[in-house]
Amino acid sequence: MNDGFIAFWLLSMAAILYMTGWKEHVADGVPHRVIVYFVLFALLLHYVQLPIGDSALITGSATIAVTLAVALLIAMRNIGAMLFVLFSALLTGFMWMWMRYIYSIDPVFIVVSPNWDGPLLAGLFAGLLADRFKTQFILAVMAAVFSVGDQLLSPLAVSKPILIGTATWWDGLVIALCAARLTGNVKHWLKEKTLRMMESRGERGGSA
Repeated sequence: MNDGFIAFWLLSMAAILYMTGWKEHVADGVPHRVIVYFVLFALLLHYVQLPIGDSALITGSATIAVTLAVALLIAMRNIGAMLFVLFSALLTGFMWMWMRYIYSIDPVFIVVSPNWDGPLLAGLFAGLLADRFKTQFILAVMAAVFSVGDQLLSPLAVSKPILIGTATWWDGLVIALCAARLTGNVKHWLKEKTLRMMESRGERGGSA
């Protein structure tokens, strides 16, 4: 499967769901113009590469994603919430990175696929740690950036610069974000189901 196809496939399904009445479940009602502009500029700037120091590069598309994530983080205007999100992103990214590193050494305990397991685990934790789409987006983007740290442990790290924002990187980011949304929606549904059960039991006890 070509790099980037998974991201295109998942985003296409998300777009269909978004336009057919699942707007809140897909992106918490984020206006479609924002999403269209984000995807458009990411596509236009994808092949632009910007240096980060002497050992890393970042594509224009990843720069847009990271910039938006940082802007959303600053917009929280709550130091406690910002620190929690940063710590959660660091933890999630570390798990993703460690799984990539383990698979590169000895790919034995593969659950779905070496390219899926890391972002799926990251998305699961992002969905459990955050309820809203914007926060999950921050976690997924920052975790995706942290996840490439496994390349620093590679023997080729000295001779080969790290590139953030490749098509494979976007595959992982979209997988993580979709997993986060799915986990968050399931968590929300279970919470509402539990509250309704408790309320119904309370009404029965009160009527008795």
